[in-house]
Amino acid sequence: MRKTIFFLPIALVALALQNAVVARIPFPFADPSIFLIIVLAWAFLEDPEFAALQGFISGLLLDLNPLSVGLIGHWAFVLAAVCYGTSEMGVQLRSSRRAPLTLTVTVTGALLISLMLFAITSWLISAEQGLSFSQTTPGVLLWSALITPLLSPLIIRMSYFAQGIGTRNG
Repeated sequence: MRKTIFFLPIALVALALQNAVVARIPFPFADPSIFLIIVLAWAFLEDPEFAALQGFISGLLLDLNPLSVGLIGHWAFVLAAVCYGTSEMGVQLRSSRRAPLTLTVTVTGALLISLMLFAITSWLISAEQGLSFSQTTPGVLLWSALITPLLSPLIIRMSYFAQGIGTRNG
């Protein structure tokens, strides 16, 4: 439970930074999604049950975000499913789970799956929304591959702290 409680403020700060800073910078191709990078990286380092819960909570935050597209619950569904799968992959890659390269490749792949799942379910809901969303996917993936290695050490340290590793009480 401590991990989920610790994760919530991190997700809120990441979403606030996404909206207040990243969304205002004119990136070529598309804006990077710092929020999704942090959520998916955290899920990779987490146990599957907590990852699904944290994905659902993150999805609800994204659904309630005024800058987000989609219906309420759409992101919650997508992120709960993808975070669970990402965490299962992390369990399988236990020995290299905290390596920045492994984290970068996995987060970029999970981001691709998240965007594809969101676009496919968007097409089912509204073809216009799914098409416009899928056009930004290559740019988001490019930025994810470039930014994730920079954020990896920080995310790994926060994950260690949340699990009580490296603290006097942990």
